[in-house]
Amino acid sequence: MKRIWDVSRVLAPGMPAWPGDRPFERGWTSRLEDGAPCNVGHFTMSCHAGTHLDAPFHFALTGATAEKAPLNCCVGPCAVLPLERLAEAAGEERVLIRSGGRCPTAAQVDALPGLRLLGTDAWSVDPEADASLAVHHALWRRGAVILEGLDLEAVPDGRYELIALPLRLAGMDGAPVRALLREI
Repeated sequence: MKRIWDVSRVLAPGMPAWPGDRPFERGWTSRLEDGAPCNVGHFTMSCHAGTHLDAPFHFALTGATAEKAPLNCCVGPCAVLPLERLAEAAGEERVLIRSGGRCPTAAQVDALPGLRLLGTDAWSVDPEADASLAVHHALWRRGAVILEGLDLEAVPDGRYELIALPLRLAGMDGAPVRALLREI
C-alpha cells in the first residue's frame, strides 16, 4: 500500500493565529456526561486558521470566493521541496515549499510557467509586513490556487499525489483544507 502523509495542521485551542485574526475556539452544545443523548461540539475560527486555501476574494474585490476554488488544481501530482530550490520546479503544476521562515517572490512564481497551485508551510505566501501581497496577486493572475499553513516536517523532498480539498464555504475569502500527500 502506498504511504499517505496528512500535511494539515491540527486545529486546536492555542494554535497560532495571524496577528489580529480570530483564534480557533471550541466548545460543546451538548455532552453525554451532562445527560444528553449525544455529544455535539461547535467551533469558531478564521477561514485562514491552520491549513487553508486563500480564495482570490481574500485580496481582490473581484476575486472568486472559496466555493469556486478550481478543484482540478487541488488534486494531482506535486513536488515538495525547499524554497531555495523552487526554480527546480519549473515543469510542475503543483508545488509545496518548505519556507524556512521565508516567502517566495513574485519573480520566482512568475518563473514557473505551468504552476497551478503553490503551497507553503508558512502562514502566508507573502511576508506579514508586505501589504502589497505581490505573490498572492502573481498567483491570482495565472489562476493558481494558494495553500498556506501546511505541515511538511515529516515529508521527504520528492514527488507525490496531492489531495487538498477546501470546505465549500459560500461567499468566503478562504477555507480550511485537509491536505494529504500520497506516494506515487
